Amino acid sequence: MPRQADTRARARDEFARRLADHGYLGVSLDDIAKAVDVKKASLYHHFPGGKPALFMEVADHYTKEASALLQGALTTPGTLRDKLLALAASYAQGTYNSALSNQIYYATRHLEDDQRTEVSHAYVRGLIQPVTDLMAQAVATGELRQADPGFLATAFMELAATVRPPQDDCAPASADRLAQDVVDLFLRGAAPDVR
Repeated sequence: MPRQADTRARARDEFARRLADHGYLGVSLDDIAKAVDVKKASLYHHFPGGKPALFMEVADHYTKEASALLQGALTTPGTLRDKLLALAASYAQGTYNSALSNQIYYATRHLEDDQRTEVSHAYVRGLIQPVTDLMAQAVATGELRQADPGFLATAFMELAATVRPPQDDCAPASADRLAQDVVDLFLRGAAPDVR
């Protein structure tokens, strides 16, 4: 049984990597089978629905993993700024993979309607709604100006997606600085400080 679970996880992870790099149409089960050193028939054993089933596994795993990271950031004690800093910094940790996220979104057009709905609802519930709820609370308490919380959440998440994982030993400080810049830009705008 552990070998089966390992094969399933390796296939899922390889599919995710290739999906982020090449998109849904650029991923083949033949390539996945070769990469994880199994026969293609073994992939169908683990994922009887073939490529769409493997994609659904990738989307589900990614959404749950990214949602857990997001929830951790949102439970940061302190102010709205503290929570937003934790959220922006989570992008630098690399668990939130914006390339994979985008490819999951784009790939849904190749799915059946029920699968598309399942992926979309899980994504919104796990990754967008919690940030929207944070923004709604901040609008209600006056920490943010009156604006649509969904728009605020989307704007912040798009800005936060510019924070990338560190590539070398000196990059963590620059990633932290970029996270601070993203939060400051979101909260104060791009205008210079007027005193």
